[in-house]
Amino acid sequence: MIPHRLVTRTYRTMLQANSLYLAIYARDTPDDYHWALYYHGTADGGTKFHIRNLGQGWIAEHEQTNSIMKQFLLIGLMKFASIRPDAVKALHDTIVAVPYNAPGINCRTWVLDAIQAVMSAGLIHHFSLDQLETEAKVFGFNQFDAAVQNVQPRPVTTSVIYSQ
Repeated sequence: MIPHRLVTRTYRTMLQANSLYLAIYARDTPDDYHWALYYHGTADGGTKFHIRNLGQGWIAEHEQTNSIMKQFLLIGLMKFASIRPDAVKALHDTIVAVPYNAPGINCRTWVLDAIQAVMSAGLIHHFSLDQLETEAKVFGFNQFDAAVQNVQPRPVTTSVIYSQ
């Protein structure tokens, strides 16, 4: 059961450069989401890191984008870390090296594994993945209906772990 009474600080703003976001996308029900990571490098865009299901397995789709906020069924973005400009290549290399075709892997577990790998590489501070996951699920639940109705612009929030 997700504690829906938790509150996140949500605001509509421009994405911040050199920031790492959790991207949540709507699926069929308001408690099941597609998860991705998004690194916003500059005002011109950034890189979306995610895996998607293809039959019996998963494929990696890591791509540059300048339109993350307009992607289909985007619930919103949650900032949880800043990345030093000199660490961007290490960030990319660390994330793309995370295995995605192992038993039990799905988009959510892969994203959490990727965040753990980025923490282990020393690119971001350590924090509770359980806390981030709970906060993301509450954010997704609270924003689900607006996403399905395509209310624009989509929200951007900052995780409470970012200020810890």
